Amino acid sequence: MLLTACSSLRLDYDRPDGFDLSGTWQLIEDESGTPPSQRRLRSRGGMLAFVTSDFPVLRAREMRIEQSRDSMGIRYDTGDYRDVSWGSRRRGLWEVRAGWHEGALYILSDAVDAEAMEILTLSDGGRRLDVHVRIESGGDDVEVVRVFRR
Repeated sequence: MLLTACSSLRLDYDRPDGFDLSGTWQLIEDESGTPPSQRRLRSRGGMLAFVTSDFPVLRAREMRIEQSRDSMGIRYDTGDYRDVSWGSRRRGLWEVRAGWHEGALYILSDAVDAEAMEILTLSDGGRRLDVHVRIESGGDDVEVVRVFRR
């Protein structure tokens, strides 16, 4: 179960040298998974009806990221903006922890009836970003990998 993995995962809140997400990222469509449609998610009800608004990376084709020592801001081409701080904080319905584990940035989100895990990994000399998104709610799961190039 995702919740067990999320709660026991030890995150480092100090950004590792060389892990810089700053810049403009374009979706590599043919290497990215297709997220579920918003209409399909709404028909399933519950927390999943809100995943495209709470996790805009699922439908983004471009991201502009500004990263500092203790946080990052992400502006999506969808018009959404997200601020992620290293450590723990509350964001709407979600309790969010963000930090590093084994060279990847983890963003772990827990709500009353849902949990989510986003894993961001850099490769190709920092020019490729893979974003693995897994959301569980009441037995329903959404799992998608989105791939971007800087």
